[in-house]
Amino acid sequence: MAGALCVSAQPPMGQMPPMGQMPEGMEMPKILTPEEKTAEMAEKYGLSEEQQTALLALNQKYDGKLEIRMAPQGEQRDFRKMSDEERQQFMNEMMSQMSDMQEKQAQVEKNQKAYEEELKNILDKKQLRKYRTDQRRAEAERQAAMQRGFGGGMPGGGMMPPGGGFPGGGFPGGGFPGGF
Repeated sequence: MAGALCVSAQPPMGQMPPMGQMPEGMEMPKILTPEEKTAEMAEKYGLSEEQQTALLALNQKYDGKLEIRMAPQGEQRDFRKMSDEERQQFMNEMMSQMSDMQEKQAQVEKNQKAYEEELKNILDKKQLRKYRTDQRRAEAERQAAMQRGFGGGMPGGGMMPPGGGFPGGGFPGGGFPGGF
């Protein structure tokens, strides 16, 4: 139950934040402990003691399995100063990381479905309906914050033009030789 992202500014056109950093004004949502999550849900949905006990066990079971926790990123490197070999190695690392992230995202989605299935056995229909409404609202807010925060490289958001919106082919610093 991570809160919505806070957004107050977007990066200038064609300027993405460094890897692992949020755009100015955006914050990563706080990841709650199972106890914090249970207490928050107990208050929000008016849970009984029995429901709270069952929910705490469920939250402990799925702790760390309902979100992707990003590892801190290393030092930023200037593409213009990389050799062709360094660029290729960097791109290979990025492709591997993207593949890993896709696998992690698929597992998180599977875990979220399983969590909600078990949650059905704890919450009553009214509580479950409110929970689902809150989840949809939070997801819509996260999506809107991402659109506003990253802006897609165009003023006011939107899609990037062909070539990625950066001079030279899609990356800050003029792109890569060979069309990257």
